[in-house]
Amino acid sequence: MRPFAAGVLSSLCLLAAAARCAAATEAWGGSLAVTSDYIVRGISRSDDRAALQLDVHYLNASGFVAGIFASNAQIDAGESRDVEFDAFAGFAWAAGEDWRGRFLLSHYAYLWNRLGSGYDYDELDVDLGYRDWLDVSVVYSPNSPLYMPDRGLVGVASESAEVNLQRPLARKLSASAGIGYSHFEGPYPEGYAYWSIGAAYDLAPVSLILSYVGATAGARTLFYNAAEGGRLTGTVIWRF
Repeated sequence: MRPFAAGVLSSLCLLAAAARCAAATEAWGGSLAVTSDYIVRGISRSDDRAALQLDVHYLNASGFVAGIFASNAQIDAGESRDVEFDAFAGFAWAAGEDWRGRFLLSHYAYLWNRLGSGYDYDELDVDLGYRDWLDVSVVYSPNSPLYMPDRGLVGVASESAEVNLQRPLARKLSASAGIGYSHFEGPYPEGYAYWSIGAAYDLAPVSLILSYVGATAGARTLFYNAAEGGRLTGTVIWRF
């Protein structure tokens, strides 16, 4: 998972790779990024601070994809800086020239958090893309970590859905926009909406991304470090 606008580009890039996988026996790829704030679905995972991120993945001709993602993180302001580690595997495919799809199973671990595996969780992510400009995503987790005042840190089921758009403005400049909704189950079910608008400048293999991310008040009810009211973020991604 990347900052919201950067995630749009990464997701569309991996979906587009499905169209190229038939032309190659196998392919390795990845990215190295620096972002001013690691935001996932309107929530900062780096305590509103900069983060360094690495993604390495493998894709073969049948569409099988697997990889790892790592980012420094700080879930709780009272905790020390940590590392989020994500291992994922799934399948990507293409239907003609227009449609792309993928599903990924991911496990997220926070290796040096003093609560140990308390923050670890799993996700199923299903994406559908159209002509590299539309991306629809649905995410389910059976054990999302959530702090409850009367129970402490617990794992609850959660569902998220989002729609992202990306359109070229000039030869190297493109604009993106997205909106989504996350819902958390448990004794006190709660949900919130999140959104992003941004622009990316492509200097392949480097992309410069500027985005403005926001979330509704329900996000702060669930997470203290929500981007409620809006937050500007910048990201530099080098793809290899």
